[in-house]
Amino acid sequence: MTAPADPRRSMALLIGTSTYESEKLSPLPAVGNNLNALAAALRDSRTWGLAQDRCLVLRDVREPGDVLLELLRVAREPLDTLLVYFAGHGLIDPTANELVLATTRTTATEPRLTGLHYPTVRSVLRSRRARRLLVVLDCCFSGRAVDVMADPSSVVVGQLPIEGTYILASTDAVTPGKATGEDQYTAFTGGLLQVINGGVPGGRPFLTPGDLFHHTRDLMVGRGWPQPTQCHEDTIRELPLMRNLWKTAGRWLAGRGSPGATAPPHVPDRTGGVDASDLVVGAHIGVSAIRPRYGPGSHDSLAVLDAAIAGEDSRWLPGMELVRDVMTAMRREYGDGAATAAIVTGDLLSGVHSSVAAGAPWQEVTGRIQEQAEAVRHWLGDPAGDGEPAVEDLERALATALGDLPEAALVMSAIAHVGSDRVEITTGAAAELSVVSGLALDTAVLVPNAAARPVTFYEPYVLVAPEGAVPVEELQHIGWHSPAPLLIIAPRIDSYTVSALYRLFARTIAVVRPTDPAVDWPALCARAGDTLLPGHPLARASAALITPASTTITALPGTSPSGTGHVLVHAGPPGASGHSGAVRALTVARAAARFGVRAGGGATLYRAGRALGSPYRTGRPARVGGGRGAEPRLALHDGLLRTALAAPVRQLIRNTGQDPDAMTPLLDAALTDLALGFECEVGAVTDLCAAGVLDPVATLRGVVENATAAVSRYAATF
Repeated sequence: MTAPADPRRSMALLIGTSTYESEKLSPLPAVGNNLNALAAALRDSRTWGLAQDRCLVLRDVREPGDVLLELLRVAREPLDTLLVYFAGHGLIDPTANELVLATTRTTATEPRLTGLHYPTVRSVLRSRRARRLLVVLDCCFSGRAVDVMADPSSVVVGQLPIEGTYILASTDAVTPGKATGEDQYTAFTGGLLQVINGGVPGGRPFLTPGDLFHHTRDLMVGRGWPQPTQCHEDTIRELPLMRNLWKTAGRWLAGRGSPGATAPPHVPDRTGGVDASDLVVGAHIGVSAIRPRYGPGSHDSLAVLDAAIAGEDSRWLPGMELVRDVMTAMRREYGDGAATAAIVTGDLLSGVHSSVAAGAPWQEVTGRIQEQAEAVRHWLGDPAGDGEPAVEDLERALATALGDLPEAALVMSAIAHVGSDRVEITTGAAAELSVVSGLALDTAVLVPNAAARPVTFYEPYVLVAPEGAVPVEELQHIGWHSPAPLLIIAPRIDSYTVSALYRLFARTIAVVRPTDPAVDWPALCARAGDTLLPGHPLARASAALITPASTTITALPGTSPSGTGHVLVHAGPPGASGHSGAVRALTVARAAARFGVRAGGGATLYRAGRALGSPYRTGRPARVGGGRGAEPRLALHDGLLRTALAAPVRQLIRNTGQDPDAMTPLLDAALTDLALGFECEVGAVTDLCAAGVLDPVATLRGVVENATAAVSRYAATF
């Protein structure tokens, strides 16, 4: 089990802006309340217990640079866990379509020049020394911070390749947040505080970032507010972050989630305007459009649903949009599993609605499903002892998810070079995809002398000068005819040289010195090449990010990528099929690499459902559903989740023309063999692992989490 976040070696930086000099940005008095309440919650010894000087609060800072300096300071601390929180206005930079966090001086007309550019924040945090990083953003369009890693329309995907990074955003990339002058807190932070201070009924003794996200999301959708989004690197989503304050959380530890530990579920607010029956019927219509084509193939299930939505009666649209939200969340977070989650959601909603219509209290039904979903998540668990899957298993997981998608092969070739965490998807106008190397160095900034803030060069020249000798005369011709920023990598440089080049290169020059004493200068020269200036290692890069401690150069031509650098996959313009396919492939591969793989084709979900309340053992550390040695007593609605988790494999069997009722007994006869399942290609039960039909564990858990979140949205209609 992952060790809990150590409060003695952890830190939180809470940033909030409630007042603004610009008249176009309305004041947000609730932000001040956010900071007070969240600081108190994190300092509470019953939750995380951070010391006063380890939970820092920045209020209404005017200059973005002052915030960056504080971020740099905390980023340099050798911490166990660093939490960074921001609340305030979020704006969109129209020139780059990127998120800007507003400070007191920020203007709506020039956000990038007057605000806190999120890519710069990300770059600072990228070089942090903390073992694990959590970023919480409560602002409009905060999902753009998540989409930098996961959305096909983003400029660069995967720009946080740090072990243990988690982003929790209050809304998606296009939706404003919710905060009014009458609210004590903003909507998202208010929900987050309710989860922290009230705990999670039936939950584990410690809350993880994933717990905070899923239970806050349930509160948000239950009240009809914007849905938060998440993105995570490595296993940090399961980090035991703070204690669960639910008064009977200790009983879960002793009883392992037994049926007797039922807690009164949250009663959501009324939303008005949506009928529960209409919602379920709409969801059924949406899922029915997906079912016939479910299985191996290259069709896009989201496109199928969109086509069905376009031609449907408006009465059923809320239910169909609910299914679409589930599918979109799966695509964004895991790259796959959208159709599987839709089918599980459809069956689960139908079962819940039937139970409630038959007289079962809806609070009891939804509460029991949440308990069982938590049990299934633990049964799926992390692949303890399995280690990172082999490259062959990653390829099989990609093939299972995406078929013969050409972009998947390209992404896998990049992963084979440097691993999944060091691959990035970027835009490019080229019709064909290409893999080029990037370069990351630990450096000290020599010029400008006082560069304490990150500097970004776009399309710079990069010159490597191992002896500090710069060919000024040779560079004059290039500088006059093609002015652009110039980055020099050298151990030293004289001021005359800098002055001579200052006007030539658009008045933008930086000189950095590698701090690694064993730096391989010949290799750096080879990476730059000498095609632009014969005899001198000079190259043109796509971009360069220079911070006080590191320099990252992207799209630098040269030798093949090494295991210490990054690989950029140029995938065409945002929204193009090649770009979208590459994004999905990388997302699937990362999910498989970090959490392992299991038998696909619905087989693992089927067994997880059968484990609810069944007496057989699976080799897992803990069995789900009931006390040891006895079959628990099942209520009428206890089998709803179990039935829903069986729906995907039954649909696969049905789509091959066979009878699910005749085939599933073969699966029941071998419940302890986790590799067996139904293979569509042969139309029989076989060893799916040997056949290469694999699903990432993270994707399977996402199916359960998103389907049960849809139940909370259904409950909000009462």
